[in-house]
Amino acid sequence: MNSAQAVCNYALLQFLPYPETGVVVNVGVLVNCLQPCFFHFLAEEKMPESFKLLFPRQNEKAFEASVAAMLHEVLRVKGRISDPKSCQLAFNELVRPRQNTFRFGDVRTALTEDPLNFSEELFRRYVRMEAAAPQTAAGK
Repeated sequence: MNSAQAVCNYALLQFLPYPETGVVVNVGVLVNCLQPCFFHFLAEEKMPESFKLLFPRQNEKAFEASVAAMLHEVLRVKGRISDPKSCQLAFNELVRPRQNTFRFGDVRTALTEDPLNFSEELFRRYVRMEAAAPQTAAGK
C-alpha cells in the first residue's frame, strides 16, 4: 500500500487587470491540507515579460506592490493557524470571492503524498506554464 496521502485544497491566484475582458493570468497558488496541517502560498513577485505583453498598460511597480500586499496578508493569516480547523478557516477566508484585480479562482481538491512538492508542482504548471515531466512506462 502507498504511504499516506493528504487531501489538499488549492486555489490559483489570478491577475485580472481589465475585468471587462475576462482575461486572467495565474500568478500564484495557495495550498491547504488538514492532515497534516499544511498551508503554503507561492506567487510571482515580479511581473513576467509575458504579462507585460498581455497587459502593456499595467504598471509593474503596482503589480509588485499588490503581490507583496497579498503575500503579507497570507503570512498574517498563516501566523494565526494553530490546528486543522483554523487552517481551513484561514484558507476559506483568503479564497472567498472578491472583486479585485487579484482574486483566487475556484477551489480544487487533489491527493498527494508530499504537499510541499505538490504546491511547487502546481506553481510550475499553472503559473510558470512549464510542461510536466513526461511519464515513462514501466519496462521501457
